[in-house]
Amino acid sequence: MTERKVESPDFEPAVDPLLAQALETLQAPGLLLGHRVITPGDEHALSPAERAGREKATLKVHRQSGAVRILARQLLEQLGLPDAELPRLPNGAPKWPDGVTGSLAHDRDVAVAAVMYSDGSSFVGIDVEPAEPLPPKVMEEISTPGEQRRYDADLLQSRVLFCAKEAVYKAFNSKTGQFLGFQDVEIDLDAGKAAVKGGLTMPVSVVTAPRVVALARYSG
Repeated sequence: MTERKVESPDFEPAVDPLLAQALETLQAPGLLLGHRVITPGDEHALSPAERAGREKATLKVHRQSGAVRILARQLLEQLGLPDAELPRLPNGAPKWPDGVTGSLAHDRDVAVAAVMYSDGSSFVGIDVEPAEPLPPKVMEEISTPGEQRRYDADLLQSRVLFCAKEAVYKAFNSKTGQFLGFQDVEIDLDAGKAAVKGGLTMPVSVVTAPRVVALARYSG
């Protein structure tokens, strides 16, 4: 299927060199990964189809959504799919072109994306968070009893587990359409894997500076 080209202005690269260097450690064969610093004007990257259902969203939301799609289109162009539209599915995830899977995320300042070819058996999830602590009550809701025994207070209160579980959820949901709660996922950072309810495991990788970024991959 031929993707419709998106009529949008040219956008200059907007990168954080330290984050770019950190993301290199998450690279995997066949995976394209990148980031973009969210910049005024990024909201103009959205096509009407990509704005559909969110016309009344704030400028901030449109700018974040535009930034992550600028980035995704740049990555998709490397796969031979220039200017592809990425409208939202009913669950909020982007609709990827045929033969491709990917994941998008942003925090208040930075957008990240991961894309790869897929025959429908492989999926990826990515998330980004500022390197800031969580409120104590949120920390308790996110971490399992096993994680609370395994990790010290500083790591539990960081956004590492939150970010990793969000990435795992995105990969898992893309494949199954099923919901996961934070207690349904246990992260073993030393082993580089996540254990999901039902006995499933998947690789998960995390960088913690200058922002927390997690990448999870689901195959099978």
